[in-house]
Amino acid sequence: MPRVTFMPDDVTVEVRQGENLLRAAMAANVVVNASCGGEGTCGKCRVIVEKGAVISAPNARLSEEQIAEGHVLACSAAVDGCLVVRVPPESRPGRVPERVRGAARVGRVISAEEFEARIPKWELDPPVSKRLLEMTPPDLTDNASDAARMRSVLRRQHGIKDVEITWPAMRKLADSVRAGDWTATAVIRDTGCGWRLVDVEPGDTTDTEYVVAVDVGTTTIEAMLVDMATGETIAQASEYNAQVAHGDDVISRIIYGSRDKGLEDLHALVVKTIRNLVEGMAEQVGVSLSHVVGYMAAGNTVMTQLLLGLSPRYIREEPYIPTATTFPWVRAEELGLPGSPEARVCAMPCPASYVGGDITAGVLASGIPWTDHLSLYIDVGTNGEIVLGNKEWLVSCSCSAGPAFEGGGVLHGMRAADGAIEQIRIDRTTLEPMLLTIGQTRPIGICGSGLIDAVSELFLAGAIDRTGKFDRSRAGDRIRDTEHGWAYVLSKAEMSGTGADILVTEADIDNLVRAKAAIFAGISVLMESVDVTFSDIHEVLVAGAFGHYLELDKVVTLGLLPELAPERFRFVGNGSLLGARLAAMSRQMTRMADNVAHKMTYLELSVNAAFMEMYVSALFLPHTDLALFPGVEARLKSRAGR
Repeated sequence: MPRVTFMPDDVTVEVRQGENLLRAAMAANVVVNASCGGEGTCGKCRVIVEKGAVISAPNARLSEEQIAEGHVLACSAAVDGCLVVRVPPESRPGRVPERVRGAARVGRVISAEEFEARIPKWELDPPVSKRLLEMTPPDLTDNASDAARMRSVLRRQHGIKDVEITWPAMRKLADSVRAGDWTATAVIRDTGCGWRLVDVEPGDTTDTEYVVAVDVGTTTIEAMLVDMATGETIAQASEYNAQVAHGDDVISRIIYGSRDKGLEDLHALVVKTIRNLVEGMAEQVGVSLSHVVGYMAAGNTVMTQLLLGLSPRYIREEPYIPTATTFPWVRAEELGLPGSPEARVCAMPCPASYVGGDITAGVLASGIPWTDHLSLYIDVGTNGEIVLGNKEWLVSCSCSAGPAFEGGGVLHGMRAADGAIEQIRIDRTTLEPMLLTIGQTRPIGICGSGLIDAVSELFLAGAIDRTGKFDRSRAGDRIRDTEHGWAYVLSKAEMSGTGADILVTEADIDNLVRAKAAIFAGISVLMESVDVTFSDIHEVLVAGAFGHYLELDKVVTLGLLPELAPERFRFVGNGSLLGARLAAMSRQMTRMADNVAHKMTYLELSVNAAFMEMYVSALFLPHTDLALFPGVEARLKSRAGR
């Protein structure tokens, strides 16, 4: 069988003759960007064949010079004998950057203390917990069964009545209580209809109880390891979702999941990513995986279905129905996740097909279910999920914004990794840029926050008009007519990390404008549906890893977010993960999460006539109606008057 070696990883894998090169990379655990899911349309999976040969279909994404140098798209190339393949930096997602969270650029970051103040007092009372049992040994005058004795002690010492004992726990019961000299630890779970005893451990093991909170993101998965004896988060880690090899967005994942064995592949990839994170955290802090008793997972509806191995295919087809929106507890072992033999996985409830458990968790963590004032919660990503409401009512929608906010669908776009341009300033006269990259290395591409900066700066400099088209009269060293159409040169070839110019094209700008228009139109539809205006909004809560690095002035200039006083904006960080952690630690919070999902009214924008009207109006910078953005209008008039 042919052997394929991937450099610079120096990893070799055996594959069959004719195997797709992208699949070979997956088999070798070498991650290569593939935003389009392997259709050959994004050009992100470019690799260099250094030795050997492949059978490659022609692709307009590659120049003649690149083809001559051995560049191919991995998704469009078939293995033709033994190979050595080099994956260049710009074709990798890189590692999730370790950036300082205090450096967020949007409004004011909500501190841990403020989070506590937004949520009523709650007790550490997890849905899965350990209870110490100190039992009296039986004798001839007290010959109740071990199970009856345990139920009696649970009732007497912990106030837990009518507990159901599972068969696996019952099998261990007799030996466990005797091995601990009649001191044992019961692992119990609140089923919503009563308590269930799922495991019995000899002796007192109540100080070795851990749960994992997981945000199952489309792009990134982040997890926390929580010590349930103290409620302290003892480790936290994140990594790109390995499913990105099959597309950047949920629609690509649904399409792939509908293919033969596609669902199994996607399920295995998300489980593998979570397992790697959990194993790494446990090793870091010296925790035995056998002491992990539960998982609380929050993800959008598609990601949740894929985690649980449920088909999401009908979410994409009208009338957009998921398999389920609430989910049973599942044994971690059945999903392939590490933990104690009886560890269970709980998934946060999903209000609708395109508003998932991540939004339920985020709304919970933000404190909206306990507030009187009107709040707008926005999670900006490939799908923009928006919630408007307070403790009395909640209304939500989801906008298909596309992958532009995360670097997808952009010529030189990339995820937020080392070498990605994330912040830009452009001289209004010379159009010369000042760039800052993640990791402060030579630029190899541009991520979502950098693209927003670039387009906003170009607009304020008068280099592009309100439709996103370049001012041809300013053509020169920076604005050029390239093989990709009119473009702005962010970094010249001699200064980039790729040896080629890094551009922002008119097509890139158009993708961003359409994405921001979808978000703003979604906000507008929600407000119209409940007859409120922007002035009625007390605060705007921006969630998600991407939102953390947005600059408020830039997103308002584009018309992505409404123009309100800066102090009305708050950043809530990874609200999905924070909400999952709360639900893992408190039955009260688990019940509130169910209440939030049940109470949330969902508006389907694909059949909403007002949405298309508002979307078209927002396809300008910042908007057709400049009265909505008086500050931006004033700046444009000032520029025109210079």
